[in-house]
Amino acid sequence: MTIKSLKDEDKMPLSEVIKLVHKKMDDILRVVDALNLGRTEVKPDGVYRTFKDGNVIKLAVGDFRKKRIQSKRIKLF
Repeated sequence: MTIKSLKDEDKMPLSEVIKLVHKKMDDILRVVDALNLGRTEVKPDGVYRTFKDGNVIKLAVGDFRKKRIQSKRIKLF
């Protein structure tokens, strides 16, 4: 499905939007790898950048563990 105007944007199925996002992300990662800019990864002990040649650089130190939400109640007003 092609979008010709902003009014058509809301009619696009969510699965199509997800496919397009994945396709664009693959294109971006291909360029990042070609320029050897490195891929950024968040691990529990910090943020790392991994380059195509195997070098790994630690960008930030901290506690980046996944957190669980105890309560799933949402207050709207």
